[in-house]
Amino acid sequence: MTVTTPPTLRQLVTRSDDHPALVVPESGASLSYAALQRALDRAAGRLAALGVREGDRVALVAANGPALVIAFLAAAARGAAAAPLNPALGVAEMTAELDDLRITRLLHDGSAAAATAAAETQVAASSMGMRDALLQVDDEAGEPVEDAGDPGALALLLHTSGTTSKPKTVPIRQRNLIASTGVIAQGYGLHGDDVTMCVMPLFHVHGLVATVLATLSTGGTVVLPRFRPSTFWDDVASHGATWYTAVPTIHARLLTRARELPRAPRHNLRFVRSCSAPLPTVLWRRYEDTIDAPLVEAYGMTEAAHQMSSNPLPPAERRPGTVGQATGVEITPLDDDWRPVPAGEDGEVAVRGPSVVDQYLDNPAATAASFRDGWFRTGDVGKLSADGYLTLVGRVKELINRAGEKISPYEVEEALLSHPAVAEAAVYPVPDEKYGEQVGAVVVLQGEATPKELTAHCADRLAAFKRPALVTILPEIPKGPTGKVQRRNLAGLVAR
Repeated sequence: MTVTTPPTLRQLVTRSDDHPALVVPESGASLSYAALQRALDRAAGRLAALGVREGDRVALVAANGPALVIAFLAAAARGAAAAPLNPALGVAEMTAELDDLRITRLLHDGSAAAATAAAETQVAASSMGMRDALLQVDDEAGEPVEDAGDPGALALLLHTSGTTSKPKTVPIRQRNLIASTGVIAQGYGLHGDDVTMCVMPLFHVHGLVATVLATLSTGGTVVLPRFRPSTFWDDVASHGATWYTAVPTIHARLLTRARELPRAPRHNLRFVRSCSAPLPTVLWRRYEDTIDAPLVEAYGMTEAAHQMSSNPLPPAERRPGTVGQATGVEITPLDDDWRPVPAGEDGEVAVRGPSVVDQYLDNPAATAASFRDGWFRTGDVGKLSADGYLTLVGRVKELINRAGEKISPYEVEEALLSHPAVAEAAVYPVPDEKYGEQVGAVVVLQGEATPKELTAHCADRLAAFKRPALVTILPEIPKGPTGKVQRRNLAGLVAR
């Protein structure tokens, strides 16, 4: 019996010809696969010269671009765990991240905040950038070195989004990333002629795995623009993009931009993917009507190295309001005692499989609460149909409890978004002396409407107990750095 050794992250990149791998529209820079292979070898050698070894924790602070991609894969080739951090963090936030993650080396692209935070935490720091299509690390010499990565080694340290509680650190191994990457590449039929636009930040598992790793593993091209809705559709046309993936809020912004154009955008998109937050059915339909490309909703979490389920590409059934069927993992809703609930009944969604991690880092209490026998409880409430399509109801801690009635914020948001004047909607619990909690909503308009009109609109679509008791119109809804709505901040924002 032949035992196949799983590849390392460095070994995912097998192409080595002149086909473009990484493209930067603003500078016109294009890195071929041959140049990328040389850059990865040289970067790994330079990291070795800096003393980066197996088991080290390397923070990466840089804007989306080739340097960040190369640094991540080079760190994996050294057997180190990378911790990509949001370059917009201030000094205090960056210092806290470095300290919490116990970073041993920091690479940055000239960030003053990163350099200051490194000095305060006594973390060795080096600047990085691109010159002659090769990663430069303080101009120190470094010869190519053998791939020291291991499929079982920690490859990525990421914090959870913390939308309902204090963020936890997720230790993702190379094998988890490889499993998730393979599922995405296979499920969407990615190939060497595909071109994707990278619009998600690479300090988030969505952009890093779905956009970059899945594309490079199949020999396609990743375009790394500075994301701007005003130029996005021009970039899609000029680079011949065949797909991209983003959160629903970004799809909404791009849809708005497309509707502002004198004619429908030119494109070669064979599909568009939505993940990391619920996709309202209304947005799904509006997007497809305008863009004329299939929009496919998927479901992912950091703890599963991203994707856990997806609706399939046409001609298979894409079922609106669901996140599709399991991809590469088992999915089952559980009751409070970790027992599966029957098909069609609500339970807390749990997953297990090769992409799923087995613990939180240095947090035994959170690990005990969320992991058991290979299963991970996601914190999402959902139900499975008899044929395996998963419908999400809401986060366990985001469901609104009105006198014992549990209300899904997603259902109320769908009702609000069905009004033609509503561009965005977010629903949250409002404390109430009589009912415990009532439904509150904030909306962003794209036309004329009053809170009273919007409440009346919901009355035709929702049971009385689900209707918003408070509707607030805002110029924008606060979101995190990856585009997720920060529901826990909404009550305080409205109260001001």
